[in-house]
Amino acid sequence: MSTTHAQPGLSSEQRSNIRSTILSTRHTLEDELRRQLEKYGIYEDKKLPQDKLTHLSADELHTRSRIDAAIERELESTEGDLERSITNYVREATKTYLNRFVALKTIEVRGLVEETITERPEYGNRSYMHHTVAEIAGELTNAPDDGFGAALDLAYQEIGAEIRIIFEESEHTAIDLDAQVREEVLDDLDAIDDEAWESDEALGWVYQYFGEEEREDIDERVDEENYKIAGTDIATKTQLFTPRYIVEWMVDNSLGRTWLEMQGERTNIDDEENCFYLAPLEESLIERETKAVEDITVLDPACGSGHMLFYAFDILYQMYLEEGEVLERHIPREILRNNLYGVDIDSGAAQIAALSLYLKAKDQSPDVEIPQLNIVSADAVLINGERKEEILERAGSELERDILEQIWNSFGDIRELGSLVQVEDRIDEVLDEYREEFEATGQAQFTSGGGLTSQSTFVAGGDEESWDEIKSRLMQSVQDLASEALEHNDPIEEMFAAEVGKTVELLDVLMGEYDTVVSNPPYLQSKKMGETLKDYIRDHYEGKYDVYGAFIERCLSFSSEDGHVSMVTPENFMFLYYFRGLRKKLLKESYFVEAAHLSRYGFEQQKDAYTIPFVLRGSPPSEEEPSRFYRMTHEQDQYKNYERKIAGLREIAEALRSGEAHNDVYVFTQSRIDDIGRRPFLYWFGEETLELFSEHPTLEDTAEVVVGLQTGDDEEFVRKWWEVPKSGLNGRYKRFQKSGTDSEYYDYAEDYVDWGDSGQDLRDAGANLRNEDFYFDEGVSFRAFGNHFVGRKQPEGSIFSHKSHAVFSDKISDELLLANLNSTLHRFIGNGLNPGLSFEVGDAKRFPVKTDYEYQSTLTELVSTGIQERREISQLTETSADFDGEELARLLESSAIDLRYAEEAAQARILTVHGISDTLLFEEYEISPETQEQMYANLPKNTSEYPVDRNVHVEYPEFLNQNLEVANLADERLDSAIETLQSLDGVTLREAAEETELSPLTVAQLRYDHDLYTDDEQTTAAGRVVSLIVGSLFDRWDSGSAIPTLDDEILAFDHSTTSATSLFSKAIDELFQEPERAERELESALGDRPINWFRERFFRHHHVDEYKPRGERSPIYWQLESPNGGFSCFVYYHEIDENTLPKLRGQYLDPRIEELENELETLNAQTSGDNPDKELLNRKEDVQNDLDDIREFRKTIDEMIDDGVTVDVEKGIWENIKEWDQYEVLETGLPKLKSSYSR
Repeated sequence: MSTTHAQPGLSSEQRSNIRSTILSTRHTLEDELRRQLEKYGIYEDKKLPQDKLTHLSADELHTRSRIDAAIERELESTEGDLERSITNYVREATKTYLNRFVALKTIEVRGLVEETITERPEYGNRSYMHHTVAEIAGELTNAPDDGFGAALDLAYQEIGAEIRIIFEESEHTAIDLDAQVREEVLDDLDAIDDEAWESDEALGWVYQYFGEEEREDIDERVDEENYKIAGTDIATKTQLFTPRYIVEWMVDNSLGRTWLEMQGERTNIDDEENCFYLAPLEESLIERETKAVEDITVLDPACGSGHMLFYAFDILYQMYLEEGEVLERHIPREILRNNLYGVDIDSGAAQIAALSLYLKAKDQSPDVEIPQLNIVSADAVLINGERKEEILERAGSELERDILEQIWNSFGDIRELGSLVQVEDRIDEVLDEYREEFEATGQAQFTSGGGLTSQSTFVAGGDEESWDEIKSRLMQSVQDLASEALEHNDPIEEMFAAEVGKTVELLDVLMGEYDTVVSNPPYLQSKKMGETLKDYIRDHYEGKYDVYGAFIERCLSFSSEDGHVSMVTPENFMFLYYFRGLRKKLLKESYFVEAAHLSRYGFEQQKDAYTIPFVLRGSPPSEEEPSRFYRMTHEQDQYKNYERKIAGLREIAEALRSGEAHNDVYVFTQSRIDDIGRRPFLYWFGEETLELFSEHPTLEDTAEVVVGLQTGDDEEFVRKWWEVPKSGLNGRYKRFQKSGTDSEYYDYAEDYVDWGDSGQDLRDAGANLRNEDFYFDEGVSFRAFGNHFVGRKQPEGSIFSHKSHAVFSDKISDELLLANLNSTLHRFIGNGLNPGLSFEVGDAKRFPVKTDYEYQSTLTELVSTGIQERREISQLTETSADFDGEELARLLESSAIDLRYAEEAAQARILTVHGISDTLLFEEYEISPETQEQMYANLPKNTSEYPVDRNVHVEYPEFLNQNLEVANLADERLDSAIETLQSLDGVTLREAAEETELSPLTVAQLRYDHDLYTDDEQTTAAGRVVSLIVGSLFDRWDSGSAIPTLDDEILAFDHSTTSATSLFSKAIDELFQEPERAERELESALGDRPINWFRERFFRHHHVDEYKPRGERSPIYWQLESPNGGFSCFVYYHEIDENTLPKLRGQYLDPRIEELENELETLNAQTSGDNPDKELLNRKEDVQNDLDDIREFRKTIDEMIDDGVTVDVEKGIWENIKEWDQYEVLETGLPKLKSSYSR
């Protein structure tokens, strides 16, 4: 037999049919069981005493006693919660019945039992088994169910002897289902096509879908009630069916590898038809002592539906065939008896797993007997008190008694802890005590060093005993107790004996030492755990942040010293701070042999499970043993969905099998991880990059990397600079570097913090002034959030926040620090150290950084140029405190569109110096071209490598030429570039350079020369010119020209003396050398005359968008307007006081109303006669409308005056404008400016 790889599995339609059927039949069975429980006096949250149930027969009262026994068991585990205990009983009974029916159906479709469910016309619409019962014992058909129950019993008896875990009688089958309900459920299962039931995956999906609605309910409770998952909910919540391709990879590379290491060239286990995914590095293989196949053991300590054990069966079958010591027809029996072991806290899952293995064995050898299945359920409930003492008294020796005591002590919470219970340690302690006592008296000696395993023996009284013999006596005591309970008709005692028996069986499995351990363990973060589970994991494991972390350690403890552990878990143990202790332990004590880093989409049904299957060996590697990881994360296009994961893993396996290199396969030495602070698994760095951590000091060694001020209330203490009166800047308010923008080298000065009396108000409010000694010092800072690292100059006199960590060094200059922090090399490392969108102080501290540089002077000059260019852009940006109106005015003298060109030219120079700096740093750190290509794969490309046309480029420093390719490019190439640029819309300069493969220095010039700016770009640039004019009129900016300024804070349209129209026109005349040309350019860019655009669109479509910190709207020029636009004006926020509104009424509204009233009086006179002029009539109507409109507006202003409305600069612009907006006086109300805001 060869293994069957890459099986297509069930179709989506088949899975959908199974899902809907399992969910509906579960509801049907639960409803039936609830109905029947009421018959037995058991309701949702109460039980009637038996003496009140006079309607029940003696047999029915016995059934009630069996149900009581089951509920008492649940009460023990739910701490007396009756309602929850009854619910648990119903669920477990439902699961047991449904598993029975599913088992019978899957066995039936394989022909392993006579057809019992499927009805056929030739048998009178009965099944064959039902027909046979009718033929042989016709009197049974007189029963209400036509004898079908008898047919079922016959089928159960036929198969139950071999798969007792499902078909043995228990308290969960005490209730006889109504025949009609039973038939309905069986008919529903029978309606699913046989092909689906024959699939290897069918049972796994039954298990997964049974708990689907419960999982959704648990998730909802967690989200809405902060529910902590405990008890039986743990099993339900953590179910996740492992896809076949992951199972194959895991088992091939663990069990298959084990056999390969034992047999070497004598085996074909690594042939494609056997273990397809097994293509190991020769250097990673060890010479392993050969074992007989029957002695090779495989454990899944959280086996679920048994999918991994199911596939391991195939590998073991091949191993038995190669060994040739067992007849082929007996191989399935030997595999189930000797090799495969499974544990699960969900009894239903254990039933499904046992069924899967049973079916697997019977598929291969239908006639072979299956005497043993090593699948156990970790769901026993042990009851204390008299029953406990009775079982202890039956112990044959003090040793047995002490072992039972340890079972009680350790297994009290087994339903929650499952395989995590470290009972073997406690048993070893018991044996140690006996060993010391016996050896001291010369009575006994242990032959296994005192540790109890299945092979352990000790000599006492001249007889050698083994663990198996002790276990056998313990089980006999339990069976005797059960027999006596049966004789006494005591269901509670009988159930209790069964529970103790389960714990002994579980102990036997937990005491084992296994050659291979495979598992997809539960995933559950500590913050969602109940206290019992959380406390146990915290006390016993390093991986305490999530259940799966504890399971990694537990699986290693189950494995033999050189055994293999193969698991699939979330990926975050490789990176998260909380797992640093676990990483240290794993790297010290085990060997990461192989891993397939799938990240997102590895699981079809749980797409957001970010996972990694991996293989560990239980002993640390030698220096020569390499680790091999595959990088198949969802960010990579070839692995961006589930289907591509499967195809991608197969492609990698094929490449490895053929000895070909693959770009996504990384081989490295595990010890390299130890050189990195906190030991993140940055395997994709490759050996060359990992070496940097051992070759160079860290940034922490050469600099202070510190976190800054956390105000605790930014709404109260932080303002955008334009919100602060100019007199307060750099006095009370200090420049405050928050996370900021993605501008490397230097960031725009936007934020200011209220420092007041040396920060005393902040202290009083509970702010965290961390590392205050560094405040106001010159240095470097980097963003806490972003797609990659961004370093920028921290100017003297400013404060850095907790979202912009700072670096201060007396060993490395700020320029060299910025060269490193902004380099692709360190961005690549930073994204590896912290793969999220945030960067912490600890990430930067771990950076490897040189202290001596061959290109030190060049790097310094490059970064200095970058800082200067960023400053110049900042000076042209109105929302930066660096803004220089005179500088912008000087730039605009010749043309209104030169602003866009100037900024883009500066950006081109920044891109160029950044690229050259990158190139030099790669040389400094001796990074190969292959590694550089890897680093650029997910980071911005180096645009300095593109050629500069000698005749077409923006100005740039001459020293850059030594690192640039400057050439006379062919006209055809430039023409092609122009066509490309014309086709692009809304791209950045970097993107344009990449599309054209030309230097940004040339691209920026081509865009200017050929007017290739988009309409939006031109409109935005023109809007900034209008904004400069407005600010100059309000005397906010000094433009260095003779632009007239207002005497007050109001700029009104249609005003007789200070009309915005005339002032605007004068401003253009003063600002530009060729005003008429400039006005045409502005009109072209704005799509309207500048003054019209100023009135109709400036406030809503430009100014508010420019001034919007934190998603709020904080304009400094407020456009007030009457409801229908009859009156419109701007008021300047920083000049508003208690006189502003009265002034607006008395000096602007009243004169305008009087002017309109006079005009209306004149028009009335002119249109009073016969046949009045139509134009005059229209004008009269317009004047009347304006008059009504403005009078209404005046009433609103009067109301505001009466209410004492003004502004309080302490509140910030947003809070003030919200108050004004309540009166609906803004040209565009805040609800339209910010969709999430409502009045």
